[in-house]
Amino acid sequence: MDIPQKVKGLVKKTTPVLSERFGPLKRIRVLSTGNMIAGPHAAALMADFGAEVIHIETPGVGDKMRTVGPFIAQDGKKVSTLWADNARNRLSMELDLHINKNHKSKEVFLGLVKSSDIWIDNLFQLEQEYGITDKLMLETNPKLVIVHVSCYGKPEFGGNPDKCQRPADDLIGQAYSCWTNLNGSPDAPPIRIAPYSASYISAATACIGALIGYIHAKKSGIGQVVDAAEFESVAHTLMDHFSCYLNINHLQHRFGNKQDNLNPYDIFKTTDGYIAIGVLGPGLFRKFMLAMKEAVGLNPEDYPFTEVSVTREAVSSPKGMELDRITRDWIGSHTKKEVDALFEKYDVAAGIIYTAQDAAEDKHWVDRNNFVECVDQTIQKKVKIFGIAPKFSQTPGKVWRGAPALGQDTDDILSKILDYTPDEISQLREEKIV
Repeated sequence: MDIPQKVKGLVKKTTPVLSERFGPLKRIRVLSTGNMIAGPHAAALMADFGAEVIHIETPGVGDKMRTVGPFIAQDGKKVSTLWADNARNRLSMELDLHINKNHKSKEVFLGLVKSSDIWIDNLFQLEQEYGITDKLMLETNPKLVIVHVSCYGKPEFGGNPDKCQRPADDLIGQAYSCWTNLNGSPDAPPIRIAPYSASYISAATACIGALIGYIHAKKSGIGQVVDAAEFESVAHTLMDHFSCYLNINHLQHRFGNKQDNLNPYDIFKTTDGYIAIGVLGPGLFRKFMLAMKEAVGLNPEDYPFTEVSVTREAVSSPKGMELDRITRDWIGSHTKKEVDALFEKYDVAAGIIYTAQDAAEDKHWVDRNNFVECVDQTIQKKVKIFGIAPKFSQTPGKVWRGAPALGQDTDDILSKILDYTPDEISQLREEKIV
């Protein structure tokens, strides 16, 4: 493959060059190409812990995530709330990725590839549309870890090549993984789990794959390709759904919030909202019954765990049905805070179904620094976004900068990482490469 001479002579700069120096991943540079969530969010997870993330955006257009409302407005400018939160800690570079059509685009992109440790991609038809191949990337940087995030996976790892080429998004990934069919009530259609849940699960899977590949590359000097298919990432979380069918021919179906063999294990309506109760095993059941004894005078000895723990196929258990009715009647006549207070007193596994408002007003959420402020770079205004997870005692993550304005870091990346001169950058702009 033809690798431009400028790229061959490029010396990789020690990270970080443009990002703030912090965290356990501060020596890693991640190149991100794609839109919306699954791929870019995988890179963003690493950016929260110090990785220098360069996110490539289409010149003059940007990541599609920027267009998703609702928006925060300030002085005639606006930013998507989705972008303001998801894109924090990234560097934004505008670059025409059609390296099959323009030599200078190829030179810039391959320079970024040579300067990076990990490349995460979720672009559709990467080779056909842009001329980008894994072979060229690994020839440019043999230590590179390539992570592809897509709904159906890459044909090089097996499967139907035509299926791999079909367009898809979060909704399709949920459907194809079998997840959608397991959610919702038995007498209602399947439901999508909002918001973009399959994409976020795929991002976490891709992040893990990227770091595993990086560790191997550091030890061996050999890069590789990681294929994070969205349907497989979600399917991996479905526990025994597949083993049930493959081994005992048992096909699980939608059953709502109720769980087999457990009672109570459901969502219950209060006078002003909903509360979840999850009684797993006889120990927690005993605590629940002590709470109900105070609430309505039930005698715990009258309701043995083994006699009320019914399955959906045996819902006619008299004591199970009676306990369910009593529980719903009492909860339905009290507020969610009243119910939660009693269950907290007896250490019952229960929790109010929260809204964002509930979370924002909850001292436990706030005291764990789950909401932080940063200056969004598009509107130049302080915004509040979700903080860092997970927490670390020695190497905590941080939000060092709000989401970038479109192309905000293009010149700095070209000059300080790729060694382009001011005149060369001006020429790239004139030719609309950047």
